[in-house]
Amino acid sequence: MNKTYRKGAIGALTDEYEKALEELKTFLIKIPDAEFKKAYNKEVDTDFQSVRNIVLHMINSGYVYANHIRIRFGNNYVVPKIEIDKTEQGIAELEKMFEYTVETFEDKWHLTFDELMNTIIKTSWTTYDLEAIIEHGIVHILRHRLQIEKMVVKYKIL
Repeated sequence: MNKTYRKGAIGALTDEYEKALEELKTFLIKIPDAEFKKAYNKEVDTDFQSVRNIVLHMINSGYVYANHIRIRFGNNYVVPKIEIDKTEQGIAELEKMFEYTVETFEDKWHLTFDELMNTIIKTSWTTYDLEAIIEHGIVHILRHRLQIEKMVVKYKIL
């Protein structure tokens, strides 16, 4: 195995984030574009009616998490307007979101565990330390990947 690991605690978390995204992308690529866009359950929140909408939700949320970190450190941030209609577009936008997140950490790899725990980030929904918001981003991907897997089974998408 010739994997290069990122440095420090943030590096380890970023490696896990990347792993979660790789698992998601490997699953998504199997979903045909027509099935990707199709709304399967119109009784739930719009973000969760189709695979596309779930993926878009994950992308937008990833930018939100990275932007909260950027704001906390006084860095510039963007709020992109993203539209996707095809599975491959969703995968490409997930990759862009992840690269944006990695760029967010570029000057933070050296942070110690104590610095991670003492970097407080307030969001509109809760307060995190730096480690916890990164962990939240990872689990967000895992949770919605599972949601997509269940949707695929329930609606016989594949």
